[in-house]
Amino acid sequence: MMKSLRSKPVAIVLASILMGTTAALAAIKIAPKPTTDSVTIYSEKPKGEVILSHQDGTIAFNRNCMKFPCQLDISALSTGEYDVMIRNGTDIEHMVGLYKE
Repeated sequence: MMKSLRSKPVAIVLASILMGTTAALAAIKIAPKPTTDSVTIYSEKPKGEVILSHQDGTIAFNRNCMKFPCQLDISALSTGEYDVMIRNGTDIEHMVGLYKE
């Protein structure tokens, strides 16, 4: 008899993957949204490199934050939507959705 693909181990692995991804996305908070001149980045990580990139993937801004929350002056950036990523070694948190007016 063939076993079903809906076995418990498969369901547990899929649930773990989905919860892990959601936790990583929820770990970054940004205020205010939208913003004009400065933004504060909140993270559960103690420190990390904050990278803002354009929608095409090119880096628009990066800064090492020695602690969070970390305030960034983004007044020199163009108006538009940016992806926000925090990198700490090989650990990466990612969130789409910073809009600069």
